[in-house]
Amino acid sequence: MKLVKENKWVTIYQTTDEYSVRIKKTQLDDHNIPAVIFDQRDSSYNAFGFIYLNVLKENEAEARNLLNLEDE
Repeated sequence: MKLVKENKWVTIYQTTDEYSVRIKKTQLDDHNIPAVIFDQRDSSYNAFGFIYLNVLKENEAEARNLLNLEDE
């Protein structure tokens, strides 16, 4: 028996700008689309790494359409 853990979340946006990712998350929240921000920047300098905006796979198309995002 093979156990596979399926990831239910997909990244729809990545940036180094905390302000822009929070605005996009607020837009999704306003339309009842669950979203999570993962900040993977270096905690000492915030100069390395990215901030990711993730949504559930089932909401990916709607979220991309709402935020006018191309497949990135």
